[in-house]
Amino acid sequence: MRDAVLNYDYLSKKIPYKYAVPIAVAKRAEALKEYAKPYVKTNDNNPVSIAFKELQEGYVRIKNEEILRILVPEVR
Repeated sequence: MRDAVLNYDYLSKKIPYKYAVPIAVAKRAEALKEYAKPYVKTNDNNPVSIAFKELQEGYVRIKNEEILRILVPEVR
């Protein structure tokens, strides 16, 4: 089974908040290490790889994106 390529650029376009992707991946990876079951499989079974792939494939979402919009500066 070959893993899909993990693409940070794709995710940064899908989720345009600078720190949201790394924080979401870190929180999900922590949950996977402690108690959660993964939605996807990877060749290396690394919790960070699994969390990144889950976010990329839409199995995991970032809640409260409205709050993140406040953090994006309005450049004129």
